[in-house]
Amino acid sequence: MKFLTSSTLSGLGRHIHQTFGGAAWNRQIEDAERKELKRQGADVIVHCAFNPSRAVDSNNLYAYVADNVALTQELVSMPHRKLVYLSSVDVYPKELSNCSEGDAIDIDAVDSIYGVVKLMSESIVKEDCPDYLILRCVTLLGRYSRKNSLSRILEDDPRKLSLASNSEFNYVLHSDVSDLIRLAVDRGIGGVFNVASSQNIDLASAAAMLGKQVEYGAYRYDVGRIDNSKIASISPVFNKSSRDSICQYAEMRAGRE
Repeated sequence: MKFLTSSTLSGLGRHIHQTFGGAAWNRQIEDAERKELKRQGADVIVHCAFNPSRAVDSNNLYAYVADNVALTQELVSMPHRKLVYLSSVDVYPKELSNCSEGDAIDIDAVDSIYGVVKLMSESIVKEDCPDYLILRCVTLLGRYSRKNSLSRILEDDPRKLSLASNSEFNYVLHSDVSDLIRLAVDRGIGGVFNVASSQNIDLASAAAMLGKQVEYGAYRYDVGRIDNSKIASISPVFNKSSRDSICQYAEMRAGRE
Protein backbone atom coordinates (compact mmCIF):
# COMPACT_ATOMS: atom_id res chain seq x y z
CA MET A 1 0.00 0.00 0.00
CA LYS A 2 1.34 3.41 -0.97
CA PHE A 3 0.92 6.02 1.80
CA LEU A 4 0.94 9.80 1.62
CA THR A 5 1.12 11.64 4.95
CA SER A 6 0.65 15.36 5.54
CA SER A 7 2.64 17.35 8.13
CA THR A 8 5.60 14.99 8.46
CA LEU A 9 8.05 17.41 10.06
CA SER A 10 6.81 16.94 13.62
CA GLY A 11 4.13 15.38 15.81
CA LEU A 12 2.01 12.43 14.77
CA GLY A 13 2.62 13.08 11.06
CA ARG A 14 6.34 12.50 11.51
CA HIS A 15 5.67 9.27 13.42
CA ILE A 16 3.19 8.04 10.78
CA HIS A 17 5.59 8.82 7.94
CA GLN A 18 8.42 6.95 9.65
CA THR A 19 6.12 4.00 10.33
CA PHE A 20 4.55 3.59 6.89
CA GLY A 21 6.95 5.39 4.55
CA GLY A 22 5.61 6.72 1.27
CA ALA A 23 5.24 10.34 0.21
CA ALA A 24 5.38 13.40 2.47
CA TRP A 25 3.11 16.41 1.95
CA ASN A 26 4.16 19.58 3.74
CA ARG A 27 3.30 23.22 3.17
CA GLN A 28 6.92 23.90 2.24
CA ILE A 29 7.02 21.61 -0.82
CA GLU A 30 7.64 23.17 -4.22
CA ASP A 31 4.80 23.62 -6.70
CA ALA A 32 6.24 21.05 -9.11
CA GLU A 33 6.40 18.39 -6.40
CA ARG A 34 2.91 19.31 -5.21
CA LYS A 35 1.51 18.86 -8.72
CA GLU A 36 3.23 15.50 -9.12
CA LEU A 37 1.95 14.22 -5.79
CA LYS A 38 -1.57 15.34 -6.72
CA ARG A 39 -1.27 13.54 -10.05
CA GLN A 40 0.00 10.29 -8.53
CA GLY A 41 -2.22 10.19 -5.46
CA ALA A 42 -1.83 7.30 -3.00
CA ASP A 43 -3.60 4.21 -1.77
CA VAL A 44 -3.89 5.71 1.72
CA ILE A 45 -3.75 9.43 2.56
CA VAL A 46 -3.18 10.22 6.24
CA HIS A 47 -4.09 13.87 6.79
CA CYS A 48 -2.42 15.12 9.98
CA ALA A 49 -1.76 18.73 8.97
CA PHE A 50 -3.58 21.52 10.78
CA ASN A 51 -2.87 25.12 11.68
CA PRO A 52 -3.52 24.99 15.46
CA SER A 53 -3.42 28.74 16.05
CA ARG A 54 -5.96 29.81 18.68
CA ALA A 55 -5.39 33.54 18.06
CA VAL A 56 -8.01 33.84 15.32
CA ASP A 57 -9.90 37.09 14.72
CA SER A 58 -11.64 38.83 11.83
CA ASN A 59 -8.30 39.93 10.39
CA ASN A 60 -6.88 36.45 9.92
CA LEU A 61 -10.04 34.33 9.72
CA TYR A 62 -9.79 33.76 5.96
CA ALA A 63 -6.15 32.69 6.17
CA TYR A 64 -6.95 30.32 9.03
CA VAL A 65 -9.88 28.68 7.25
CA ALA A 66 -7.96 28.49 3.96
CA ASP A 67 -4.94 26.99 5.69
CA ASN A 68 -7.08 24.21 7.14
CA VAL A 69 -10.28 23.60 5.18
CA ALA A 70 -8.78 24.35 1.75
CA LEU A 71 -5.91 21.97 2.48
CA THR A 72 -8.38 19.22 3.33
CA GLN A 73 -10.21 19.85 0.05
CA GLU A 74 -6.92 19.70 -1.84
CA LEU A 75 -5.91 16.36 -0.34
CA VAL A 76 -9.39 14.86 -0.73
CA SER A 77 -9.33 15.73 -4.46
CA MET A 78 -6.25 13.55 -5.00
CA PRO A 79 -6.67 9.96 -6.28
CA HIS A 80 -6.86 7.64 -3.27
CA ARG A 81 -8.51 4.50 -1.93
CA LYS A 82 -8.73 5.45 1.76
CA LEU A 83 -8.34 8.73 3.60
CA VAL A 84 -7.52 8.96 7.29
CA TYR A 85 -8.31 12.34 8.85
CA LEU A 86 -6.89 13.28 12.24
CA SER A 87 -9.62 15.27 13.97
CA SER A 88 -10.04 16.16 17.64
CA VAL A 89 -12.40 15.61 20.56
CA ASP A 90 -12.60 19.41 20.66
CA VAL A 91 -15.42 19.04 18.13
CA TYR A 92 -17.71 18.08 21.04
CA PRO A 93 -19.57 20.72 23.06
CA LYS A 94 -18.21 20.81 26.60
CA GLU A 95 -21.63 20.29 28.17
CA LEU A 96 -22.03 16.81 26.68
CA SER A 97 -21.90 14.30 29.53
CA ASN A 98 -20.61 11.39 27.42
CA CYS A 99 -19.20 12.29 24.01
CA SER A 100 -19.81 9.55 21.47
CA GLU A 101 -19.37 9.30 17.72
CA GLY A 102 -23.10 9.01 17.02
CA ASP A 103 -23.97 12.38 18.54
CA ALA A 104 -25.33 15.06 16.20
CA ILE A 105 -23.17 18.06 17.11
CA ASP A 106 -24.71 21.49 17.52
CA ILE A 107 -22.18 23.77 15.81
CA ASP A 108 -23.28 26.75 17.93
CA ALA A 109 -22.34 24.81 21.06
CA VAL A 110 -18.77 23.98 19.98
CA ASP A 111 -16.33 25.79 22.24
CA SER A 112 -13.76 27.06 19.71
CA ILE A 113 -13.11 27.95 16.06
CA TYR A 114 -10.59 25.09 16.17
CA GLY A 115 -13.39 22.60 16.83
CA VAL A 116 -15.68 24.14 14.22
CA VAL A 117 -13.02 24.03 11.50
CA LYS A 118 -12.22 20.43 12.40
CA LEU A 119 -15.90 19.61 11.89
CA MET A 120 -15.86 21.45 8.55
CA SER A 121 -12.98 19.27 7.39
CA GLU A 122 -14.73 16.16 8.71
CA SER A 123 -17.79 17.03 6.62
CA ILE A 124 -15.66 17.37 3.48
CA VAL A 125 -14.06 13.97 4.10
CA LYS A 126 -17.43 12.32 4.70
CA GLU A 127 -18.92 13.84 1.57
CA ASP A 128 -16.09 13.29 -0.91
CA CYS A 129 -14.16 10.19 0.22
CA PRO A 130 -15.49 6.74 -0.72
CA ASP A 131 -13.61 5.14 2.19
CA TYR A 132 -12.66 7.28 5.17
CA LEU A 133 -11.46 6.94 8.73
CA ILE A 134 -12.00 9.99 10.96
CA LEU A 135 -10.08 9.84 14.24
CA ARG A 136 -11.22 12.29 16.94
CA CYS A 137 -8.11 12.32 19.07
CA VAL A 138 -7.33 13.33 22.62
CA THR A 139 -3.82 14.50 23.59
CA LEU A 140 -1.26 12.38 21.74
CA LEU A 141 2.09 11.40 23.25
CA GLY A 142 5.16 10.25 21.37
CA ARG A 143 8.76 10.91 20.48
CA TYR A 144 7.81 13.83 18.24
CA SER A 145 5.02 15.34 20.35
CA ARG A 146 4.85 19.09 20.54
CA LYS A 147 5.54 20.43 24.01
CA ASN A 148 2.52 20.21 26.29
CA SER A 149 1.77 20.36 30.02
CA LEU A 150 2.71 16.73 30.60
CA SER A 151 6.05 16.95 28.79
CA ARG A 152 6.87 20.11 30.74
CA ILE A 153 6.13 18.26 33.99
CA LEU A 154 8.44 15.43 32.89
CA GLU A 155 11.19 17.87 31.96
CA ASP A 156 10.96 19.79 35.27
CA ASP A 157 10.27 22.90 33.22
CA PRO A 158 10.74 25.73 35.76
CA ARG A 159 8.01 27.91 34.30
CA LYS A 160 4.68 27.89 36.07
CA LEU A 161 1.93 26.05 34.22
CA SER A 162 -1.04 28.13 33.15
CA LEU A 163 -3.39 25.23 33.92
CA ALA A 164 -4.95 24.34 37.26
CA SER A 165 -3.95 21.16 39.06
CA ASN A 166 -7.39 19.62 38.55
CA SER A 167 -7.29 20.05 34.77
CA GLU A 168 -8.35 16.75 33.21
CA PHE A 169 -6.75 15.19 30.15
CA ASN A 170 -6.93 11.93 28.26
CA TYR A 171 -3.75 10.53 26.72
CA VAL A 172 -3.04 8.12 23.86
CA LEU A 173 0.31 7.13 22.33
CA HIS A 174 1.38 7.85 18.76
CA SER A 175 2.15 4.15 18.38
CA ASP A 176 -1.43 3.25 19.36
CA VAL A 177 -2.73 5.49 16.56
CA SER A 178 -0.40 4.04 13.92
CA ASP A 179 -1.34 0.50 15.01
CA LEU A 180 -5.00 1.45 14.65
CA ILE A 181 -4.42 2.83 11.15
CA ARG A 182 -2.64 -0.37 10.13
CA LEU A 183 -5.53 -2.42 11.49
CA ALA A 184 -8.10 -0.27 9.70
CA VAL A 185 -6.27 -0.55 6.38
CA ASP A 186 -5.77 -4.31 6.69
CA ARG A 187 -9.37 -5.02 7.72
CA GLY A 188 -11.17 -2.34 5.71
CA ILE A 189 -12.41 -0.52 8.81
CA GLY A 190 -13.91 2.94 8.29
CA GLY A 191 -16.10 5.52 9.97
CA VAL A 192 -15.66 7.91 12.89
CA PHE A 193 -13.83 6.88 16.07
CA ASN A 194 -12.96 8.59 19.34
CA VAL A 195 -9.27 7.87 19.88
CA ALA A 196 -9.13 7.93 23.66
CA SER A 197 -8.01 5.89 26.63
CA SER A 198 -10.52 4.38 29.04
CA GLN A 199 -9.95 6.92 31.84
CA ASN A 200 -8.96 10.57 32.16
CA ILE A 201 -6.35 11.85 34.57
CA ASP A 202 -5.82 15.26 36.18
CA LEU A 203 -2.48 17.04 36.12
CA ALA A 204 -1.94 16.75 39.88
CA SER A 205 -2.32 12.96 39.70
CA ALA A 206 -0.02 12.78 36.69
CA ALA A 207 2.65 14.84 38.46
CA ALA A 208 2.35 12.72 41.62
CA MET A 209 2.79 9.45 39.75
CA LEU A 210 5.86 10.91 38.03
CA GLY A 211 7.28 12.18 41.33
CA LYS A 212 7.26 15.83 40.20
CA GLN A 213 6.57 19.07 42.05
CA VAL A 214 4.63 21.56 39.94
CA GLU A 215 3.41 25.14 40.32
CA TYR A 216 -0.03 25.44 38.74
CA GLY A 217 -2.11 28.24 37.29
CA ALA A 218 -5.81 29.06 37.61
CA TYR A 219 -7.37 27.92 34.32
CA ARG A 220 -9.03 24.50 34.46
CA TYR A 221 -9.12 22.48 31.25
CA ASP A 222 -11.52 19.56 31.04
CA VAL A 223 -11.34 17.17 28.09
CA GLY A 224 -14.81 15.88 28.95
CA ARG A 225 -16.14 12.36 29.22
CA ILE A 226 -15.07 10.69 25.99
CA ASP A 227 -16.81 7.45 25.08
CA ASN A 228 -14.10 5.11 23.74
CA SER A 229 -16.17 1.92 23.66
CA LYS A 230 -16.35 1.86 19.85
CA ILE A 231 -12.59 1.95 19.33
CA ALA A 232 -11.89 -0.41 22.24
CA SER A 233 -14.20 -2.98 20.63
CA ILE A 234 -11.92 -3.26 17.58
CA SER A 235 -8.56 -2.58 19.26
CA PRO A 236 -8.27 -3.73 22.91
CA VAL A 237 -5.17 -1.56 23.44
CA PHE A 238 -7.58 1.33 24.05
CA ASN A 239 -8.87 -0.38 27.17
CA LYS A 240 -5.82 0.97 28.97
CA SER A 241 -6.07 4.19 30.97
CA SER A 242 -4.39 7.57 30.53
CA ARG A 243 -2.20 6.60 33.49
CA ASP A 244 -0.99 3.56 31.52
CA SER A 245 -0.23 5.74 28.48
CA ILE A 246 1.75 8.18 30.64
CA CYS A 247 3.82 5.32 32.09
CA GLN A 248 4.68 4.06 28.61
CA TYR A 249 5.49 7.58 27.44
CA ALA A 250 7.77 8.23 30.42
CA GLU A 251 9.58 4.94 29.82
CA MET A 252 10.03 5.81 26.16
CA ARG A 253 11.46 9.22 26.98
CA ALA A 254 13.81 7.73 29.60
CA GLY A 255 15.07 5.25 27.05
CA ARG A 256 15.62 8.00 24.50
CA GLU A 257 17.46 10.23 26.96
